[in-house]
Amino acid sequence: MFEVRKSIKRFRDDPAWTYRKRARDYLDTFDRRGYPFSLGPDGIALRDLLQGSFRGQEVSLFHLLAWQRTGKANVAWTYSVAVLPLPRALPATALTSRRLASSRMERIPALNRVTGRAKNLPHLGTHLVRYCADDPDFAELISTYAMERLMHSARLGWRIEGNRMIGWTHGRKTYEDVLSLAETLAAIIDSFPEQAWYWPK
Repeated sequence: MFEVRKSIKRFRDDPAWTYRKRARDYLDTFDRRGYPFSLGPDGIALRDLLQGSFRGQEVSLFHLLAWQRTGKANVAWTYSVAVLPLPRALPATALTSRRLASSRMERIPALNRVTGRAKNLPHLGTHLVRYCADDPDFAELISTYAMERLMHSARLGWRIEGNRMIGWTHGRKTYEDVLSLAETLAAIIDSFPEQAWYWPK
């Protein structure tokens, strides 16, 4: 925990980054019925938002507190999140490393099923990653074993929401680690085939 506080101070003191302890307005821009926000059915809160330039585009890094009632107590699960812009809006798609899976998560959909037709795709890919998508053909297009291995190693989940990618992992990581998460997301985006950016045909 001490390392995380020192990490926040390093980024906060860096003029290249904008820091806000809380940012309710920014949190409100996300669809709360998709991971990782939906993992807090009893409330969510954003902490320590850092925004700056990464590889020539804006990146947002933060910690997310996701509350869920268990018995008589409210338990706050913590996630570290990185958000990167995409060149254009793409179909809602969520990939979750099975190293993140829990019985609690199994009961909560990865994508908003109220506004879309998202479905789990258990026969796509390997045992390393769970897929959920509005458009199974698009999910298949971007699916590669190399991407799954990268996600598995990073213990990473991500989803596409419009023209941004939201990546997340368990725990309150240092911001150096969250920036590394953003680098992994950028590598995944770079690996999308050219056809993805013209989808549908």
